[in-house]
Amino acid sequence: MSTHRPQRRLHRFTLPNGLRVVLDCRFPQPRAAVAVHYGTGFRSEPPGREGFAHLFEHLMFRGSASLPDGRFYDHVHRFGGRANGTTHQDYTDYYQVAPAQALERALFAEADRMRAPLFTETALAEQLRGVEREIHQAVHGRPYGGFPWPLLPGALFETFANAHDGYGEADRLRTTTVADCAEFFTAHYAPGNAVLTVVGAADPEGVRALVERHFGGIPARPVTPAPALREPLPGEERWVECVEPGITATALATGHRLPDPQADLQGYLAHAVLARLTGEQGPPGAGLPAVSTSCGFFGPLDARDPDALVVTALLPPDADPREAVAAVSRRWTAWADRPPTEAVRRTVRLMQGEHHRRHGDLENRCRALGRLEILFGEAGLLDRIPDHLEAVGPGEVAAAARRLADLPATVLVMRPGAARTRPRPPSPAAPRAEAPADARATARGGELAAGTRASARPLPPYGSPSAADPAPLHETTLHETTLHETTLCNGLRVVAVADRRVPSVEARLRLPLGPFGWREPVEAEALLRRRLAQTRAAERAADLGGGIGASVDGQWLDVTGYVPPKELPAWLGLLDELASADGTFAVPPAGLRSVRPTAQRLMDDAVRRHWSAPDAPDRSPSDARLPMGDPWGGALVLLGDVDPECAAAAAEKALSAWPSAGPRPVGPDRRSTAGGRLLVLRSPAEPELHLTLCAPEPNASDASNASGDSAETTGATGATGATGATETTETTEAARYLATAVFGGYFGSRLAARLREVTGAGYEVYCGRDVVLDVPRVFVRARVAPHLAEATLAGIRAELRRAGEEPFAGAEVEAARAFCAAQALGAFDSPATQADLLRQLTAAGRDPRRLPCLPRLLREVSAHEVARAGRELFAAVSMDTVLLGDVDPDRAAELAAASARPE
Repeated sequence: MSTHRPQRRLHRFTLPNGLRVVLDCRFPQPRAAVAVHYGTGFRSEPPGREGFAHLFEHLMFRGSASLPDGRFYDHVHRFGGRANGTTHQDYTDYYQVAPAQALERALFAEADRMRAPLFTETALAEQLRGVEREIHQAVHGRPYGGFPWPLLPGALFETFANAHDGYGEADRLRTTTVADCAEFFTAHYAPGNAVLTVVGAADPEGVRALVERHFGGIPARPVTPAPALREPLPGEERWVECVEPGITATALATGHRLPDPQADLQGYLAHAVLARLTGEQGPPGAGLPAVSTSCGFFGPLDARDPDALVVTALLPPDADPREAVAAVSRRWTAWADRPPTEAVRRTVRLMQGEHHRRHGDLENRCRALGRLEILFGEAGLLDRIPDHLEAVGPGEVAAAARRLADLPATVLVMRPGAARTRPRPPSPAAPRAEAPADARATARGGELAAGTRASARPLPPYGSPSAADPAPLHETTLHETTLHETTLCNGLRVVAVADRRVPSVEARLRLPLGPFGWREPVEAEALLRRRLAQTRAAERAADLGGGIGASVDGQWLDVTGYVPPKELPAWLGLLDELASADGTFAVPPAGLRSVRPTAQRLMDDAVRRHWSAPDAPDRSPSDARLPMGDPWGGALVLLGDVDPECAAAAAEKALSAWPSAGPRPVGPDRRSTAGGRLLVLRSPAEPELHLTLCAPEPNASDASNASGDSAETTGATGATGATGATETTETTEAARYLATAVFGGYFGSRLAARLREVTGAGYEVYCGRDVVLDVPRVFVRARVAPHLAEATLAGIRAELRRAGEEPFAGAEVEAARAFCAAQALGAFDSPATQADLLRQLTAAGRDPRRLPCLPRLLREVSAHEVARAGRELFAAVSMDTVLLGDVDPDRAAELAAASARPE
């Protein structure tokens, strides 16, 4: 079934100033990812500068000569992109994901801060406060703070570079000066100590020209030598203990030195497989805890040698930490003699599949290529790792287990106690490293400290007259040769799409729970958990080299999974078994309920109960021998390295026997349902007030007639699906999409502005559209402090009235259009994201081919149509209100009455 073909090589080159560049242009996408990795991290910090690399990462976002005062994000947030940075042991990475038209701006921004960052007293003070908060939250202000990182390295290693706390202490960081920042930048952020990576652009020669244009003029300069990291393996077992107040269980962490991946990659990967097996199977013996494991403090191949395999556990009361450590060692000793052959093969397949799946994502792939290049000089290793894993067998895992069983462990124990104690930090073993002489001279000269000698450059335009608009290319990715759609005899829509990025298939199933499940969400969840256990679905999917997970949310049964292409028929058979396994809706046994439903789920359950027609048929799967959800109105999406027709045929063979109750009566009549009801869910333990206002979404034709506008149709009419989704034209759908954004769907919306005025910081408000029962609805959600309830409700009601009284203006429509049209391109960032969105679209009864057309439609729909859609969705409906929180009904009624009064 797979049609995966070998991929072309990466493009790699080095500029004269020493900057290494990696381009991956094999899969043109409507968005591009850009990353810059600098070869400096926690272990580059000299004594006295603990935590400086992390502080500096924050500071690098605050301005450069051409983008001062936080303007770095202008080309990112405005166009629905994202940007961030992280600090690790041996590198710091900065990354962006933005529309392909913004690629030159992304390169310009990274080049500008590599060339001429601005360090000011104001920005430094601001970032010091932010880093201080982060340190408090991660280390000092939570139970088990600093466990196992950054405490364990201090016990495991001897040298300052390896052992010290990469967060540092706030008091010492406060002594940082602007001149210190300039010196650090000059010493460590030279082009010769960096890797630039670009993924997703279509033309490698064109991207190379842009890279040379923006980075080629940055002068080369010397780089401070990397710290000496090598140190001998521990010769004896080490134990370090500390005390933590407010906890009930003793925490245990063990650190075990890994092989050097550059010298012994196969041995390193064998340890990674061993770590996974240890976490899954745990130590033998009654009463011993389950353990969590990590190959590397921050994941596999994330640091140069030395790094550690880490095992952590919370111990049962009265458990002896030494016995727990010995139990893990016994497990490894047993595996050294008799490795679990089938478990090793299964784990290797799983790790291969997870690797392919993770790095099918645009951002993850870009960052991983740059990381492997900066650490090991081998960006191409990323695509060879699955082959290296294939060579890891039981013998290699047995050798890894023998090595760790024989190697003395380092153990960190955190016990409950009255007062917090922590191990003594390591003493500096070497004098503070000096920056090169010319770096110190530059810093003293103030060029980087003040930013006055670096000239600003003009920002490149968003796209260019010669740049190809990627939208048409991606509208053709779902034409007849790459997408196949069919509806099975039981009403299940099957959409199969070819996506060649990774040798895997993403599978998404969504089934409506139906009337009984909508009314009895607790029983639906209990049945699902029972069937997951009965079929051993997760374990059997793992045996296929894939995964499967399922959930219910009161509205839908969702199944999410992935599998190697050749195993797709077997995975579909497992899906059939999961959905049709024996089981009935019944009161769940005590303790079966997993976690308390979210506030959003509780409020939606209340809406479903309120909207359910009293005479709706009360069908139960036990009565009609139905699968857990009804396939009528459901959707199955299969996307990946498959032939679409073959994949759809496999689905039809496996799932056609699912019984269905057939079409259901459409839920509440959108044209006559009375709104304006108040539903109160009192929850005294809830610290915040949650609100949902919602109403059935009006039919496009009815709303147009009510508003006095004639219906305008452009393009093909969307089919009404089995879920009862509103029949709309492409233009109407695009207009409603943008109207939702203008009203409350993005950071620049009317609701966001209103709530900033009335509540200040610490609120959440947004709106959207979905399906409840069989009815499309429009909703507004908010989360605020209880004392702000009245102001919040009044603000939302005022904006609902304003949507009719002050139609959306051209400027606010254009701002939302720029954001939404660009953000919609993110649907193609990864196969997993694309499959998720196709499931949502198809289950709502809409044409899956609209997904790649959406950015174009959002650009083309007129402001007049968006304004009209705003009136239809928000001003012409009467919304029910659900309140959840510590508020009694009388107070809730007062709030609702007050909010409904005219201003």
